[in-house]
This record gives sequence, structure tokens and C-alpha cells, in this order.
Amino acid sequence: MRGRLLNMPAIGRAVGFSLVGAAIIAAALHFRTSEPRFQALHVSPAAGSDPLAEELQRCQVLATQAKDDANCEAAWAESRRRFFTYPPPRGAATPLAASPKSSGR
Repeated sequence: MRGRLLNMPAIGRAVGFSLVGAAIIAAALHFRTSEPRFQALHVSPAAGSDPLAEELQRCQVLATQAKDDANCEAAWAESRRRFFTYPPPRGAATPLAASPKSSGR
């Protein structure tokens, strides 16, 4: 005989190609449906809520035109300021700047 009866590398390649083909078919069947599997939640802000949140939502609706809107830029700046600043501790009435500084020994 010229070749062995069970050519293991050829069988391995065939199994590998079959698995890749099955994965492609499964992905195609999964994404074939046109209906979304989840529904987007639209949370309406309650009356008297944060005006910054309402402005940011308005800017989100504007999409790419919001970059030229001065109100949107101001809202984004305020949002960044709120996000990157830490609120003062609840019990502290004065800042800790009056504390004595340690010497660098």
C-alpha cells in the first residue's frame, strides 16, 4: 500500500474544516432573524429631575450636530467636572487645608 489506511493529519483537517463550516452556519442562522432579541429601555426623567441630565439627553439626540452647540459643550464640561471631582465628606464642614503639614524627614 502506498499510504496508511488512516491518514490522521488529513482526518484532522477535515474535522477542523467541518467545525469551522458548522460555526459559520450557526452564526448565519443566529443573525438571520430581523427582530431584535432585546428592547431598548427608554427611561423618561421624572419632573424636577437634574436639568443637566435633560440637556445631555437633548445633546445625545442631536448626535453629530451637538459638537457645534454651545449648550451641549457646556453640559459636557459640567458633566466632566461632576464626574472627576470628589464630593466633600458629609461630616466635614471645612476643607482639610488647615491641617498641619508633616516635615519631610
